[in-house]
Amino acid sequence: MSASSTPRVITKSDPTLLVIDWADDVKTTLSAVELRSFCPCAHCVDELTGRRVHDPATVPVDLLTEDVTLVGHYALAIRFTDGHDTGIYTFDHLRRAGEASAS
Repeated sequence: MSASSTPRVITKSDPTLLVIDWADDVKTTLSAVELRSFCPCAHCVDELTGRRVHDPATVPVDLLTEDVTLVGHYALAIRFTDGHDTGIYTFDHLRRAGEASAS
């Protein structure tokens, strides 16, 4: 894992935001809506084609995170108020999601 995908601090200060301070001094802030829209699970992304099958436009604007837990030393598992909880967000995926939302 490179410094760019190594989190130094992960903060969930409230149920709407997740903030990651990376080892290379970059900060990523992702809302619950953004996280749900970027979900990498097999329900949201076709495993064979890699095509997103979950429409991010269907994510409720008032969505919250209910729980965020570490998965080993490489990812986070997130449970949302819409009941979705099958995504494993690798640190690499979260870093790319942060870079995409910043552009």
